[in-house]
Amino acid sequence: SEGELVESVDRDLKKMLIRQDAKDPLVVGVRVWPQAIPQFMIGHLDHLEAAKAALREGGFHGLFLGGNYVSGVALGRCVEGAYEGAAEISSYLARYARL
Repeated sequence: SEGELVESVDRDLKKMLIRQDAKDPLVVGVRVWPQAIPQFMIGHLDHLEAAKAALREGGFHGLFLGGNYVSGVALGRCVEGAYEGAAEISSYLARYARL
């Protein structure tokens, strides 16, 4: 059932984030893909790199992209991507905090 699916994902997230005491989500949505695993469209990574380049070249320093469209659609990759993004932001802030 959708309820069991939500409970399972919530348990997994709490394990990955090492927060067993985390509060339950306020809003939950379920989308079932019965015959497929979501995948990026052909050319997605090229578009993503172009977007990142446009941010750099446009002077949008300190603006970062994050989410499943950046790191991957699997839950584990989303969590890993969040940690990677946090490290990138932390590094950026550390560089500019010294100025």
